[in-house]
Amino acid sequence: MNEQKLVEGIARRSEAAAEALVEQYGGLLRSVIRRHAPGLDEEDVLADALLAVWQNIDRFDRKGSFKNWAAAVARYRAIDAVRRAVRSRPAGDAAQLEALSGGTLDEYLALELEDLFRGLSTADRDLLLARYYYGETAEGLAARHSITVGALNTRLSRARQRLARQLQERRETQ
Repeated sequence: MNEQKLVEGIARRSEAAAEALVEQYGGLLRSVIRRHAPGLDEEDVLADALLAVWQNIDRFDRKGSFKNWAAAVARYRAIDAVRRAVRSRPAGDAAQLEALSGGTLDEYLALELEDLFRGLSTADRDLLLARYYYGETAEGLAARHSITVGALNTRLSRARQRLARQLQERRETQ
């Protein structure tokens, strides 16, 4: 079944489309899950990812690649599963987090930030990093971008609000 027919079938809640989803994309989703949550029950995370694809097909932009979108859904579900597992562990146990996520705590946090920042424009991402990570002054940053300090603060505020909305959406889909 080609991508377009598969997406249409999922939108119609076709049983044949569900079977095709598992058959055609199960291996890909499983490998994404294995990469991002190697210490967790792969089958549970895969089931969660497949259900998320099924339930959220209306969020898929049909101009894009379904394969890439489904892989991203699986990645987010794997990361969410790691987060849930970490929350159930005693605080400060970085070794367990590393075992669950397949990487160090820094790598895990870097992935989290990377995922969040993807929802921002490159310009907003650069402004946020320059101001809050690299500690550049508002005046220096505004001068470098040829905008007023007020305009800079407005852009930073809107970018922070976008990040907050993304975090809220993630929490709601968990």
